[in-house]
Amino acid sequence: MISVAMAVYNGEKYLKTQLESILSQTEPVDEIIIVDDGSSDNSVEILRKYSQKDTRFKIFQNRTNLGYKQNFRKAISLCHGDMIFLSDQDDCWFPEKVRTMKAVMENHPDIETLASSFVFMDDQGNDYQVKSRKGMSNNNMYLKPVQPDALVPVTFDEFCSHNYFQGCSMALTRAAADKFLNHWSDILPHDWLIALLSSHDGKFWFINKPLFHYRTHSQNTIGVPKGKKGEEWVRLKFAEDMLDTLETIKQTWPEEYYENDIYQKRSKFCAEHIQALKSRNTWQLIKENTNPVYGELKTKRARMMDLVFSLFK
Repeated sequence: MISVAMAVYNGEKYLKTQLESILSQTEPVDEIIIVDDGSSDNSVEILRKYSQKDTRFKIFQNRTNLGYKQNFRKAISLCHGDMIFLSDQDDCWFPEKVRTMKAVMENHPDIETLASSFVFMDDQGNDYQVKSRKGMSNNNMYLKPVQPDALVPVTFDEFCSHNYFQGCSMALTRAAADKFLNHWSDILPHDWLIALLSSHDGKFWFINKPLFHYRTHSQNTIGVPKGKKGEEWVRLKFAEDMLDTLETIKQTWPEEYYENDIYQKRSKFCAEHIQALKSRNTWQLIKENTNPVYGELKTKRARMMDLVFSLFK
């Protein structure tokens, strides 16, 4: 049984496009679980019309706004499928998305969570590309080169530093969904937590094949301040995210956390790095380049930009 778990909040502008792409799959899905998080636009009305025509649609409305993390958690908890596809409200799936990912997971039963690549799409529905950077893949979101159409594992250690894949790129087995529900934490975004839990057992994989359009627009740029504050936010975010990941690891696998000194080293580095950035301590940032954790956290280019940032107070 195949389920779709979708979280909706004020999504009327693009919602129909995404729903039609799900209904147009060459491998039909069995249920479409949609949880609306208190929309004030016409999202619920649109969803009700679909549910009246197709019984696979199950629409739930939150009495109070839960936020995207809790909303996706609720949607996943309501799914009955052996395989669950996560869906945003504003993307557009390629017709073969479900069939392709289902086949990969059936042929590789050790995979619990599978992520695919994507094609960028603007708010008008037009495709666009970003310039590929050396040593990266998945539209520069994954800090490793992967050949087109290749299927590769992504390790737990990699997810300790970064979140490389959006939830809307993921398909989960029931086992992965249960892990997520049983080890829930709202410290990390839901997709990063899913990736961390699956990769811990070596069961997160990535197929470098674009299977959906990922729409970018002003409404899905979350919490990035403008101007100098935004620049500082970006510089700090990687270290703050790593600290959040380490805290999640400590809560989920406490014995492993305290037995492995790499976690303490990462925590110490992140705390010192945040302080160095906030104080614009150029010499400290230069010294940090000898610390291997800095290389885990940021590319050479990003480390250079930290130095530039520190020079202009």
